[in-house]
Amino acid sequence: MFIFGHLGITLGLFMLLEHRLPALKGRIDHTAVLFGSMLPDLIDKPIGRVIFSGTIDNGRIFAHTLLFFIVLSSAAFYIWKKKNDMRAISLCAASFCHLVEDNMWEAPATLFWPLMGWQFPSNPGPYNGILDYFQTLMTYAYTPALDYVFMSEVVGFMVLLFMGTRYLLQKYLSDANAGALKP
Repeated sequence: MFIFGHLGITLGLFMLLEHRLPALKGRIDHTAVLFGSMLPDLIDKPIGRVIFSGTIDNGRIFAHTLLFFIVLSSAAFYIWKKKNDMRAISLCAASFCHLVEDNMWEAPATLFWPLMGWQFPSNPGPYNGILDYFQTLMTYAYTPALDYVFMSEVVGFMVLLFMGTRYLLQKYLSDANAGALKP
């Protein structure tokens, strides 16, 4: 999955949870959800594909592990208990959704790191630098085909488009109503 898939599908899932579970209404921080949905890639891609491209050469390393999720969950739970702040919980849950969306169970050596060894599997690609890496990703993610990545991107984009349109429409209507009430 790529940017729109992670952002849109995760945000849509959390909005659906808010709608179905009234106790969550207004308690989920959507900014934290958006950031958390991309957090594993924001950490791992620069480290594994850019900084250590000659040795690790994998964009799914530390932040794509259950150990990272456990550490993040512990910190989120601590913050929630101390400050009753749901932002960290929202971020943590969205980060876990990222692991699910990436089908990390298909890479158990990474998911269960370091229980299955200290080495991350190498995932070399035919990249000639960081620009070539991103160009290859963009081509793969946005070439129309009925594969998992492309369909995830389409669904995620549609969810973001729907949510954005809904937000702007509600804002416009509330501004119009507020203007109509003025003498």
